[in-house]
Amino acid sequence: MNIQLTVKEILEPLQTVIGVVEKRQSLPIVSHVLIQIKDENLTLITTDMEIELRATTKIKPQKDVSWTIYAKDLIDILRKLKEDTAIEFIIEKTKVYIKTNNNSFELNTFDAEDFPSLPKIKDSEIIHINRLVLNELIKKTSFSMGNQDIRAYLNGLYFEATQDNIAVVATDGHRLAIGKIKQTNELTDKKNVILPRKAVMELTKILEKDENKEVDIHLSDNYFYLVSDNTTIISRLIDGNFPNYSQVIPTDCENTVVIERQNFLDNLQQASIFVEERTKGVKLSFKDNQINIFTHSERGQAKTKVDIDNFDKEIDITFNIHYLISILENIQTDNINMVIPNGESQSCLISSADDDTYQYVVMPMRV
Repeated sequence: MNIQLTVKEILEPLQTVIGVVEKRQSLPIVSHVLIQIKDENLTLITTDMEIELRATTKIKPQKDVSWTIYAKDLIDILRKLKEDTAIEFIIEKTKVYIKTNNNSFELNTFDAEDFPSLPKIKDSEIIHINRLVLNELIKKTSFSMGNQDIRAYLNGLYFEATQDNIAVVATDGHRLAIGKIKQTNELTDKKNVILPRKAVMELTKILEKDENKEVDIHLSDNYFYLVSDNTTIISRLIDGNFPNYSQVIPTDCENTVVIERQNFLDNLQQASIFVEERTKGVKLSFKDNQINIFTHSERGQAKTKVDIDNFDKEIDITFNIHYLISILENIQTDNINMVIPNGESQSCLISSADDDTYQYVVMPMRV
């Protein structure tokens, strides 16, 4: 069967779904993209057996057909062609031939009916949420996720939805990021799931590109399913019990100091030049309405100061400097509130001085 498409028609959806395709797969067909044409719709589907991505675009009427093709080879071919270049796909049982201009390519194919798909979600709860709000919730919390931790539930993003709000939480065991918004949801009961790191990364890409004002999230016991106008992501969930994040938030706010965020961030970034690679520690010494910032390494040391108001207590405490920097980079307000712990066993709470939509908890380092 012969199919004619333009580079733009197939490249845009392919770029949307190729992120889940792995170079090394024990199941060869999973390295392929499934291409479907039906009812004037071109749909591309990829999966790694844990995540499934679908992207659809409108095309001119053609015969209904489905075929698979090695995804990495296809995108490499398309990227070297102009958007308006016409491409002819000649689809046979075991081969797909691509012809364009004076070039031709021969690629292996598999039976489209053998392409694996994740089960259809049943009995899911549906949440309607503003796309930009969801994107911000994820971006301002996901940087605190664990990475290859043996505790699988830390390697993902925790979604918690009730009838009145949505919370998104991430932690690697040393720091915690919480984003919480008030929103009315039509739920029968509280719903919570843990979305894997790879799915979070793909979800962020979709939300960045999507132009819809709202998206729909389907939550079931085993799957997370997000539907936008022309893109769908389905992901298996991480099985495990996420820590009770509310118990980690400090309740004793006696040692609260207001700090100019940008000034604090600039000084920490300068001090990070001389941070010790192994410990990544920065010492903060609170004294005489100032924060004295100290770092050192084999190459040298840094000492900087930040003025603060109405805080004359003397407290010395050490943190992972990169944890503090990443938090300050994700807060956009001029000033922050910092609840300083009295000892190494207590945690530090950082939030915007204007609102508490986002809260960040950091454990001090033992020195």
